[in-house]
Amino acid sequence: MLWRGVKFDWNKKIHFIGLSNVLKPKIVLENLQEMKSLKDKKVEYITDKDEGMVVDFCKKNDINIILVDHENLDSNINELKEKNADLLICLGWDRRITRNVLDIYKEAINCHGGLLPDYRGNRAYMSVYANIPEEYGATIHYMNENYDNGNIIKQAKIKLFLEETPLVIHRRICELTALILPESIRLVEEEYTGEIQKGKARFFKSLSRKMMDTIRNENIERIRLGQKKIITPHKEWDL
Repeated sequence: MLWRGVKFDWNKKIHFIGLSNVLKPKIVLENLQEMKSLKDKKVEYITDKDEGMVVDFCKKNDINIILVDHENLDSNINELKEKNADLLICLGWDRRITRNVLDIYKEAINCHGGLLPDYRGNRAYMSVYANIPEEYGATIHYMNENYDNGNIIKQAKIKLFLEETPLVIHRRICELTALILPESIRLVEEEYTGEIQKGKARFFKSLSRKMMDTIRNENIERIRLGQKKIITPHKEWDL
């Protein structure tokens, strides 16, 4: 990881890491490709399988695939070192990335689908849909050994509309991520240290589709009656 205060010469090679067949990395990479945001970068995609929608996109766009052990990424450390990339960008890897792996890179950043320190946790868009907050968004932050915990590099937020489905919310978060990621990469390369997360942190637990819809429907009725909304299961604490 980056030694603060040490100036690096960046080699413009980036490793993205994410699952092979999920929507988030596909949308982000598609948008980056359309905007030509990484045309001066060498991009490789670290993933778990040699098939899936993200893998298909990468193959069509000449993005090299690096297959790793999904359950034990540390077993691929030597291979990843040999690839000689400076920056690791997480786009939806569902396992903890250890310090041993993070230390391969000059820096590692995560693309989180929530406005940190609020809406920590996986699939935060489902809790957004159920809770109906006034706004939601995306955060790019530095990675450490703890989930969704590093300094914030950049955020973007938008208004939530009742007409939005969970899929629309998820897609909009992914598109916001793609819009702020190029600037975030630039800031990282300029050794911007980011802002420490402050205030109230909330970690939202994973929801079933049934629970998501049940709480959503209850909140719609509460809004109609002018009552306080209920919130999906979570833990909260002050930072």
